[in-house]
Amino acid sequence: MLRVNGEAVDAGLIEEAFTRIKAEAEILSEISCCERDEEFRQRAEEEVIDGILLAQEAEKRVPEPPADEVRSAFEATLRQWREHGASWDLLDAERESLRAETISQLRMEAFTEGLWRDLPEAGEPELRRWHAENAARFRQPPAAKVLHLVRFPESVDPWEDYSAMLDLRRQALAGEDFAELAKAHTQKRGGDIELGWIEHERVFNPFEVMLFSLEEGEVGPVFHYEQALHLVKAVEVRPAVVQPFEEVRDVVREEVERGRKVGVLRELAAKLRATAQIER
Repeated sequence: MLRVNGEAVDAGLIEEAFTRIKAEAEILSEISCCERDEEFRQRAEEEVIDGILLAQEAEKRVPEPPADEVRSAFEATLRQWREHGASWDLLDAERESLRAETISQLRMEAFTEGLWRDLPEAGEPELRRWHAENAARFRQPPAAKVLHLVRFPESVDPWEDYSAMLDLRRQALAGEDFAELAKAHTQKRGGDIELGWIEHERVFNPFEVMLFSLEEGEVGPVFHYEQALHLVKAVEVRPAVVQPFEEVRDVVREEVERGRKVGVLRELAAKLRATAQIER
C-alpha cells in the first residue's frame, strides 16, 4: 500500500495514469510498448504522488470555500454524473465522497490560480522559439490522391492471382490508362476505384508506407495487405508542410502558458517531496 504523508493512495488512480501514459506512448510510436510497462507504471506512480502532495498543500493553504459556492459546484457535479448515466441511487450512495471531491477541486482551483497569478506573459521571441523547437506538433502530413485496383486471391494456386496483378501493372507501366484498367478489373464492391485524398498519418502502416514512397503519377508495386492484392497510382502528391508561426500563434501561446503552469506545479511538488513521508 502506497501512503503519502499517511494518506493511503487509491491503486485505481495509479492504474488510470498508467493506462493513459502507455496509450499516449503507443499512439506516438504506433507500436505496442509492453516492454516499457515498468517505466510507465513508475511514471504513473510519481505523477499520482505529486498530485496528492499538491492537493494536501492546497488543503493547508486554502480555507473551505463558502457554502453557496460549494452548493453550486456540487449541483454541477451531480448534473454531470447524471448526463453520463449515473442513477440517483448511485449518486445518493456516493454523495459525501462527491461533495468532498468537489470541495477539494474548488480548493485546488483557488490554489493554482494563486500560484499562476504572477506568471509573466510569454513574449514573441519565446513563442517563436517554442514553435521552432516543436515544429513536429504543427506538421501537416503529406497527402496523395489515389486510384486503387484491388483483387481478392481465389485461385488454388496463389501465383495465378499474383501474376495476373503483375500483368495489370505491366500494362499500366506500358501506357495503358490506369483508371480504365482499374474499372475493368477491380473486385471492390461497387467498382469504386477512387480513394480520394489520403494523408500519411500511420507512419508504419504497410499500405501508407508503400503509397507515400511513390512519386506523383507513379504506379506502385503489387502488394498484399489485409487479405487482398493491391495496385495503386498516386495521381497527385502534396508534400508535408509545417504550419507557419503566424497561423498557429494562439495555439503556441496556449501551449507555452500551459507549460509554464505545469512547470510551477512540478517545482512546488519537488519541494514538497523533500519533507514528505512517502511509504511504499
